[in-house]
Amino acid sequence: MSTRRVIVFAGPSLPRRPDPGWQKLLAGCDLRPPARRGDVLSAMADGPDTLVLLDGYYYTVPAVTHKELLYALDSGVRVIGAASLGALRAVELAPFGMIGAGRVFEAYRDGALDGDDEVALLHAPAEHGYRPLTVALVEVRFALERLVGEGTVSAEEAARLIDALKALPFTAREPRRIAELAGEEVRQALERELAGSSVKQEDARLALELAAARPAPSPPRRRSSTGYLSAFKAEAIRGPAADPELPGATLAHAWNLAQLFHPDAAGFVQRIRTRALLAAAALRSGIEPPPDHEARRAAALRRWHLRRWGRLCLPETEYLEEARLHVLAREARRLGEGGALAALARHLGLDPAVEGTEFLQHLARQPTLVPPWAMARAFSFTAAFRPALEAAAEAEEIHRCFQRWADGAHVVKDDLYGMAASLWSCAPEEVVPEATKRGLFIFSDSSDGLHEALELIAAAERLPEPINRYPEKRDLLIQAPMYVPAAKIHPPHTPPGHECPGYKAAPG
Repeated sequence: MSTRRVIVFAGPSLPRRPDPGWQKLLAGCDLRPPARRGDVLSAMADGPDTLVLLDGYYYTVPAVTHKELLYALDSGVRVIGAASLGALRAVELAPFGMIGAGRVFEAYRDGALDGDDEVALLHAPAEHGYRPLTVALVEVRFALERLVGEGTVSAEEAARLIDALKALPFTAREPRRIAELAGEEVRQALERELAGSSVKQEDARLALELAAARPAPSPPRRRSSTGYLSAFKAEAIRGPAADPELPGATLAHAWNLAQLFHPDAAGFVQRIRTRALLAAAALRSGIEPPPDHEARRAAALRRWHLRRWGRLCLPETEYLEEARLHVLAREARRLGEGGALAALARHLGLDPAVEGTEFLQHLARQPTLVPPWAMARAFSFTAAFRPALEAAAEAEEIHRCFQRWADGAHVVKDDLYGMAASLWSCAPEEVVPEATKRGLFIFSDSSDGLHEALELIAAAERLPEPINRYPEKRDLLIQAPMYVPAAKIHPPHTPPGHECPGYKAAPG
């Protein structure tokens, strides 16, 4: 886990040559590039207590979303926004607890600014210090405001220049173009003002000073996770890298490999779906487990990851959610499956006396019962997770190479389904039913979880000679047990007979 508890997403809003004051502020931070979609979710796995969003990418790549910032807030993380995209998101999410800082934030909050182009600019990459290539309109606006206040520029001249710049796309607001539109006298005054101060940098400093004062942590809040957010987490949250030469694979990709290759994948899926039904049945029966039971189980889950990786692999909220499912399912079993499931059956308009066990078996076969992210999360607590994550990282590397060599080409879908039939030793018409058993959810004819999982491994499986350790890691995955040894994951207080529902008991 990161020892620096303040994570900052920043680029052009920071000075290129920070003075000692800036260096002191930044020394206590984990400084990361401007955020793009998924970066906040990825950062959550490092256990921050504060996130500071200053700069973020948009226009050319998907921007950081409101959902992931809400997820951070609900996890008890303090989220501060300022200067650029951070100021925009802070205004939009202020009702939900995001904190804004600085004059740019205040101008948006008070309605003085209303366009996201005000803070947008083009800049050089990280290796060139994010040097701005265009000028953010908000910088010109505040500089002119100061010049008008001191009488150097008239209000009419300032308004004409702002209107002219507003009419340009932000990509065209180059210093040369601003100088042409400003005229000689205004240009000279404006250049001096812009060289002497930056409203974005001033706001960034305020945000970092605020982050340095760390209040008591907020308790996590429970909010229903939408399907969109679940899919988003599956795409964004990466596991730890076992090989320093490779980035960690996403948890979803590790689970995909297990779904494709592991002989117990279908059994694991059935157990996790059954656990979800039992948890739902417990809730329908009015059971609300004591918080201390959930807290003990969450602590045990954290220990499981810490022992195997030396760090946590999930955001804090995910340990709590996984623990809650464990405890609810255990409570449902204590009541007896018939009693707990009867309440759920009645809620769905079924006759529990007639449906009985068939009701449980039928629902547990539904492919949309448990979202892919929840499956991947549960899988991360099995002994097969480590080899799956390592094999997925190797497969991702080969997949990236293939797309580069083939100019971004994708493997033909029918060819992929032929690969699945070969992997599972089944007829082509049996691929979809087998994929459904393994939790590879079929969404449509053109895009499905099976297609995406197979495409990840296609190049790695078809290489005449291996170029990395993929075959070795894949074979280790196949041999690894897909259960959690109960004695190692459960708190010492767990009574005999109440092992973790949803997983096999350890043999012997």
